[in-house]
Amino acid sequence: MKHIVVDLEMNGIEKKHRIFGCTMETIEIGAVILDENYQEISSFKTYVKPEYNSKIEKNISRLTGITNNMVVNAPKFNEALKKFSDWCLAADDDIRIYTWSKNDYKQIAKEIRLKRYDIRPEESMVYLNEWNDFQEEFDTELGFERQISLKLALDMAGIDFLGREHSALDDARNTAKLFHIFRDREMFDMTLKKIEEAMTPTDFGTSLGSLFDLSAFALT
Repeated sequence: MKHIVVDLEMNGIEKKHRIFGCTMETIEIGAVILDENYQEISSFKTYVKPEYNSKIEKNISRLTGITNNMVVNAPKFNEALKKFSDWCLAADDDIRIYTWSKNDYKQIAKEIRLKRYDIRPEESMVYLNEWNDFQEEFDTELGFERQISLKLALDMAGIDFLGREHSALDDARNTAKLFHIFRDREMFDMTLKKIEEAMTPTDFGTSLGSLFDLSAFALT
């Protein structure tokens, strides 16, 4: 079994093209493959040329660092998605795909319909099964009632964010680091202990989620 961690960056589309509930389109795909020991063995990154907006919106460019010049010669969605699925299938093993939140799979599903991507039979394991929401799994394990950002989750685990936030590959890699700790029971128990020690002498109540005021953190 191989584990694939995926992240997308998106740009808004013009209102006249907003059908099937699709208001954004993918402009970057980043992903890593982890082996059975949760070690990275391969990575994938591509920019994607927007088709339903003539430019990268200023707020998106500020957030992601992606400029018009970076996507002008990039593959369009259907070509980029085929490259991504070919990379996934090259793992030559059963795969399980994870993202930080449900939004990335929802985006892919909507955009496949909007842009009439023809899913090949061999791609069914990539696109016809909903990707696993690692954010929800993490929040549930720690007893959080609200979703927390990837950056906050990493801070709690004592992991430095490496790279640039909202860079698809960097986000995928940092999610994979947290995933590794989460899946390794000994490492995860040590991380929980660090969190508890940092909060002493706080009354923990019934869950670690009660230790944090999460209202100020945006969901990403």
